[in-house]
Amino acid sequence: MRANSVRTVLAVLALFTSGLLAACAPATSTVPTSDESDSQGSEGDDTAWVVVMFENREDEFDVNLMEALFETEMAADEALQIAEAGWIDGNDVGANGYELYFTGRDPKAMWQVLEPVFAQAPVAWTRVELRTGLEDPAPVVLVND
Repeated sequence: MRANSVRTVLAVLALFTSGLLAACAPATSTVPTSDESDSQGSEGDDTAWVVVMFENREDEFDVNLMEALFETEMAADEALQIAEAGWIDGNDVGANGYELYFTGRDPKAMWQVLEPVFAQAPVAWTRVELRTGLEDPAPVVLVND
């Protein structure tokens, strides 16, 4: 009986010690290295943006539009990532419109990937801006007629 007690104490001690060691171990970082951050871009002037707009909507916050475009947004993000051209960054709703933001290195290359995806969208885009930075003062503007 005493041997079982000793084994139990040793097992508990081993679990306790391993837990302490795990707590002391350095955490792994999720911050990208400089090589990784260069491949993904940053929000600096070297980052390209494609902003796809759905303007002149009846409702200021059009939930139906967001739901209708969800699959298209995911398909667009997947197409950009497969082409290694960029990724979706987010969206903006309001002022009777809906905007989708995509980021990468080359706005024209990104739009070449995105255009066929949005041609199949359930709602037609109204305007696209190809920007060389998020606050590009003179983006290339495309209008869907």
